[in-house]
This record gives sequence, structure tokens and C-alpha cells, in this order.
Amino acid sequence: MKTLLEGINFFRLNLFPKRIPGNGNGNGIKHNSSDELELHIKQLEEQILDRKEERKTNIMETLLSFKSRPVREIDVTYPITPDHQFARIAYDNSTEELVYIPIEPLIEGREMEIFRKIRGIFESELNIESIQTNRQAYIEKKVAEIIDLYGITTGKETLDKVLYFLKRDFIGYGEIDLLMNDPIIEDISCNGPGRNVYIYHRVFESLRTLLKFEGEYRLNSFILKMAQISGRHISVLDPITDATLPEGSRINLTYSNEVTRKGSSFTIRRFKGEPISFIDLLKYGTLNAKQLAYLWLIVEYGRSILVSGGTASGKTTMLNGICLFIKPESKIVSLEDTAEINIPHENWIQSITRSGFGRGEESKGNSKRGDIGLYELLIAALRQRPEYIIVGEVRGSEAITLFQAISVGHAAMGTIHAGSMDELVNRIESFPMNVPRSQLASLDLVIFAGRIRINNNYARRAVDMVEIGGIDPATKNLITNNVFHWDPYTDHSNYSGKNILLGNIAAEHGISLEYMEKELEQREKVIDWMYRNGITHFKDVAKILKSYYYSPDELLEKVNMI
Repeated sequence: MKTLLEGINFFRLNLFPKRIPGNGNGNGIKHNSSDELELHIKQLEEQILDRKEERKTNIMETLLSFKSRPVREIDVTYPITPDHQFARIAYDNSTEELVYIPIEPLIEGREMEIFRKIRGIFESELNIESIQTNRQAYIEKKVAEIIDLYGITTGKETLDKVLYFLKRDFIGYGEIDLLMNDPIIEDISCNGPGRNVYIYHRVFESLRTLLKFEGEYRLNSFILKMAQISGRHISVLDPITDATLPEGSRINLTYSNEVTRKGSSFTIRRFKGEPISFIDLLKYGTLNAKQLAYLWLIVEYGRSILVSGGTASGKTTMLNGICLFIKPESKIVSLEDTAEINIPHENWIQSITRSGFGRGEESKGNSKRGDIGLYELLIAALRQRPEYIIVGEVRGSEAITLFQAISVGHAAMGTIHAGSMDELVNRIESFPMNVPRSQLASLDLVIFAGRIRINNNYARRAVDMVEIGGIDPATKNLITNNVFHWDPYTDHSNYSGKNILLGNIAAEHGISLEYMEKELEQREKVIDWMYRNGITHFKDVAKILKSYYYSPDELLEKVNMI
């Protein structure tokens, strides 16, 4: 396995590596010949489609076909970006595990000398203001000027490699740019310098990569860069920060060995660039058509919903999908620590908390001057007359204000960490939320999301959907109804046939329960029709919803004809 010379600010693998470093006795990954692998990569390149989502679907199908093979036989390469970035997943005999191999263009020898020279001149003459406008064009123009001015002789292939690595390091995410571009990766984590970066792959789950940050200086520099491009501060004094990267992914950073014994670390939770649609949730099996039809109804009628579950259970993804049911003209205000809510509505104010400046004042605990938290954002939101309030994660003193808003008629949605109804009630009623049960009863629905292992694969499911119907005057307990329950034996969510919310909505609006049940049935048909016809993109789904609101008979006629 070849790597670049020390001192260069990135890690590289040979395009056609002969062997993953083993124990010296022949162990490692078995490889096809270079010609076969090159042909395989060219064939994969030809399959890249114009639409990113279509390409991702094709890659997923290919990877899933390999997933069923014995682990020792898995060896698959797939394209990430044309010409330059590929990923290979193969079994390593030396460590007896699957590993993720990032593949980028090889640059060495004379090409390395040219690259070092151009990069050195580029860095010394870098104009920060100019590169902010059109960064790719600036790099291409500047490199052309350097080659001409300094009389550097280079071929087209070498120039292409030089431009690739300069763009990767100055515009992209440097060492992890390939990982950030891989649409099948969910999480990326580094536990310290000299340690392998790990990923969570949608098909092969947790994988060790061959990428490392060699040396504390290199990793510390990367951590500072990530904080800087996210608009956050990190230092020895404040060694922990949460931030949102420019493309929307969430990142947690720790600096040096102040709080993490092995040195600086980071964890990135990947962000889906385009808003997810609820048809995607149906496609993944997270929710079925009847559950979605039910949610469509109660969201339209302004009911409040919490999505509850553990870490990586898909709470935010589910919340984003459900938010598509909000009418496009409705005013929405969202409140988050890091930006994760991603919805297509134009009448949407996205509010983000802000860290303060300087050291925390003793009189205010650990708060800093200029801190703006969820509580302050919520107070501001209530003055903006929102029709829907969305809280990324309910976890602190803002909860009591949120439930007060719900109790006086504001529709709200959010996520919370709790695995059961008892756990949820205990958490909300305890410090630091301290919400009285009388106000907790104003919440309408809790969806419990779970990360479930099914047939040796992890999947996300809405395990329970629990309605809240007030407080029992005798026991003072919440009146609840489990309207949908997921059956682990059949992998299907069963409808109980009885519900509280639809009856309450019918009584409140002077309509019959039979009408509500008919609406539920019709909307289930519309959702199933969209799924069967491959209508999954959020823009297309939004058009169908709009058609249902303004010309339902015309849409239902089309649905019933199929």
C-alpha cells in the first residue's frame, strides 16, 4: 500500500493497491489483477446517472447483492465521484474483518514534486477574498497562472491530479472528503491521532477505514478547520463544541487531550442534502401507509407530536418526513442547537442557538455573555405568530414554555430521548424540564422510534404510536391509547382500530367520526398510490398533497383508476 511522503497534508491510497498491510506472512485482502479492477471501475463509471438519488439507488442495489454473500467473499468497488473517488469494501484476512478502502488518484515521483511546488506557491499567494466568490474557478485560474509564470511543465493527467487535490483540501473536507461524498455513509468518527477512522455504512454497518490522521498536529489542525468553517470556536479553554458543517451535517469536536485522553476527536452525523419525504419513510419500512395517512390527518388539524427514541433511532429523519404534511403556506418556526430540520416550506424561520463569548459567569452557572439558547429562541418564536413550532430536541428548561404554548393552542413538533411512555413522563416531569402533568396532557401524540435488528440487518421502525387523551381524575395518570404497535414477528405495525385524536378532531370541528375514517382511508390510498408509482421526491410528493387539498376529487379519480 502506497502513501504520500510525510508532510503532505493528506492521506492517499494507490488506485490499484496490491495488498492491505498485513502481518508479513501473506495475509491481507485478495485482489484481482490491476487490469480487471480498472475495467471494473470503468464499467461502474459508465453507470453513473445524472440524478444523484438515482445513482445512490443503483449503488445500494449493488451493495445489497454483495451483503448476502459470505463475509470472506465480499469485495466490491463503487464510484463516489466520477474519475477521482471510489470506495472499496473487502475482507481483510489479517484482521478478519471487512474494511473500507478509500481510492483516489495516485500521485508520486515527478508528479509529487510538481504538486508540492504548485501547492507551496498557491498557499503563499492565496487571496482569501477572491477564493470566497467562485472557489473552483479561482483555483483553476491561479494554478494556470502559476504554471505559466514559473515555467512548470506538466501533462494534462498530472494537472488534473494537482487540481483535484487542491480543490479537495481548500474547498472540500481534506482527508475525509471522499467519506463526506459517499452517499451510503451515515456517520464518520475519529477517536484520536494515529487511529483508524471508522464509518457507519448503510449496508455493511460499522467499518474500519484505512484512513488515519498521523500525528497530533495534523488532527488538531483538522479540528480547528472544521470549527472555523462551521462558525464555531474551539480551544484548550473550550475543548468541546457541537456545530453544523456548511453542507448541513452535524459534527461534534473535542480538542487536544483536555477531555478525551487519546487526543482530539470528531464525530460527524451525515445530513441528507434534500428534504426527505414521507414516501421515503414508507420505502424504508419505518412507517406504513395507514400510519402516514393518520399522521397526515392529525398534522393538518394542528395536533402536537413528539418523536421519542434512543440515539440513532431515526427521530430527526422521521420528524423531517412528517413535517412535509404541513401545508406549504403555513408559517413554521424551528428551534435547534445544530441545524438538522430540513423541510421545503418557504414560510419557515429556521432558528439556531448561539454560543456566548468569553468565560462563563459564576452567577449564571456555565453560561457565557451573549448565550442564546432554546428558551430564548422559543420566547422569540411565540411572538412571531407561528402555526407550527418545531423543536429539534426537547431537553431543557425550554420544555415548560413549549408545553405552555401547546396548552394554549399552538401546534408543536419535536424530538426527545426516551424509550417508553413511563420513561418519557419521568423525564419531562423531572429536572431540568419540570413540566407539570396537567400541561404534559396537552400533548397529542408520541411516536416511539426504534433501531431494530431484522434478519441480521438494522432497520428503523415506529415501534409505537401513543395518543394522549388527558388525565384520569381518579388515578391522575395520563389516559393513553396505543393506536399503532409494531409486531417484531411480522415486521408490521398493526392498527388498533380505536383512536382518541380522530374523535376529538371530529367533535371539535363538528364533523362525524365516519367522515374522519373515510378521510383516513382515502389518504392511505393516495399514499399507497404514490409509493407504487415511484413518487418519492419531496417536490413531487408536495405537488400531490397540494392537489389533494385543492382538487381532491380529481386526484382520487386518478388514484382509483389504477
